[in-house]
Amino acid sequence: MQGFSESGPAPQGNVAAIATLTPTQLKVLHGVHSGLLNKQIAYDLGIAEATVKAHMTALMRKLNVRNRTQVALAAHALTASN
Repeated sequence: MQGFSESGPAPQGNVAAIATLTPTQLKVLHGVHSGLLNKQIAYDLGIAEATVKAHMTALMRKLNVRNRTQVALAAHALTASN
Protein backbone atom coordinates (compact mmCIF):
# COMPACT_ATOMS: atom_id res chain seq x y z
CA MET A 1 0.00 0.00 0.00
CA GLN A 2 1.49 3.29 -1.00
CA GLY A 3 2.14 5.64 1.90
CA PHE A 4 2.22 2.94 4.57
CA SER A 5 5.78 1.84 5.25
CA GLU A 6 8.22 1.49 8.09
CA SER A 7 10.47 4.40 7.15
CA GLY A 8 10.77 7.47 9.31
CA PRO A 9 10.14 7.94 13.02
CA ALA A 10 7.52 5.85 14.79
CA PRO A 11 4.33 7.89 15.15
CA GLN A 12 2.82 6.92 18.50
CA GLY A 13 4.42 3.47 18.26
CA ASN A 14 2.12 2.34 15.45
CA VAL A 15 4.74 1.73 12.77
CA ALA A 16 5.66 -1.64 14.27
CA ALA A 17 1.97 -2.57 14.27
CA ILE A 18 1.76 -1.91 10.52
CA ALA A 19 4.07 -4.88 9.92
CA THR A 20 1.45 -7.16 11.51
CA LEU A 21 -1.41 -6.03 9.26
CA THR A 22 -2.71 -8.24 6.48
CA PRO A 23 -2.94 -6.89 2.92
CA THR A 24 -6.72 -6.52 3.27
CA GLN A 25 -6.36 -4.71 6.59
CA LEU A 26 -3.97 -2.29 4.89
CA LYS A 27 -6.56 -1.67 2.17
CA VAL A 28 -9.24 -1.05 4.81
CA LEU A 29 -6.84 1.30 6.63
CA HIS A 30 -6.29 3.20 3.39
CA GLY A 31 -10.07 3.45 2.90
CA VAL A 32 -10.57 4.82 6.41
CA HIS A 33 -7.73 7.29 5.84
CA SER A 34 -9.49 8.39 2.64
CA GLY A 35 -12.69 9.03 4.59
CA LEU A 36 -14.72 6.19 3.08
CA LEU A 37 -17.61 4.52 4.88
CA ASN A 38 -17.51 0.78 5.63
CA LYS A 39 -20.06 0.20 2.87
CA GLN A 40 -17.88 2.05 0.34
CA ILE A 41 -14.75 0.17 1.42
CA ALA A 42 -16.63 -3.12 1.13
CA TYR A 43 -17.80 -2.27 -2.38
CA ASP A 44 -14.31 -1.19 -3.48
CA LEU A 45 -12.72 -4.38 -2.12
CA GLY A 46 -15.51 -6.72 -3.21
CA ILE A 47 -16.16 -7.98 0.32
CA ALA A 48 -19.10 -7.86 2.72
CA GLU A 49 -19.60 -4.86 4.98
CA ALA A 50 -19.46 -7.24 7.96
CA THR A 51 -15.99 -8.30 6.81
CA VAL A 52 -14.87 -4.67 6.76
CA LYS A 53 -16.20 -4.29 10.32
CA ALA A 54 -14.20 -7.36 11.37
CA HIS A 55 -11.07 -5.87 9.80
CA MET A 56 -11.77 -2.57 11.59
CA THR A 57 -11.95 -4.42 14.91
CA ALA A 58 -8.62 -6.10 14.15
CA LEU A 59 -7.09 -2.75 13.11
CA MET A 60 -8.20 -1.10 16.34
CA ARG A 61 -6.74 -3.95 18.37
CA LYS A 62 -3.42 -4.00 16.50
CA LEU A 63 -3.03 -0.21 16.47
CA ASN A 64 -4.12 -0.03 20.12
CA VAL A 65 -6.84 2.54 19.45
CA ARG A 66 -10.50 2.67 20.47
CA ASN A 67 -12.43 4.13 17.55
CA ARG A 68 -12.52 4.84 13.83
CA THR A 69 -11.29 8.40 14.25
CA GLN A 70 -8.18 7.19 16.04
CA VAL A 71 -7.60 4.64 13.25
CA ALA A 72 -7.78 7.47 10.69
CA LEU A 73 -5.41 9.63 12.78
CA ALA A 74 -2.94 6.75 13.08
CA ALA A 75 -3.08 6.23 9.31
CA HIS A 76 -2.53 9.95 8.76
CA ALA A 77 0.44 9.99 11.14
CA LEU A 78 1.97 7.02 9.32
CA THR A 79 1.65 8.63 5.90
CA ALA A 80 2.90 11.99 7.19
CA SER A 81 6.05 10.39 8.59
CA ASN A 82 7.16 9.26 5.12
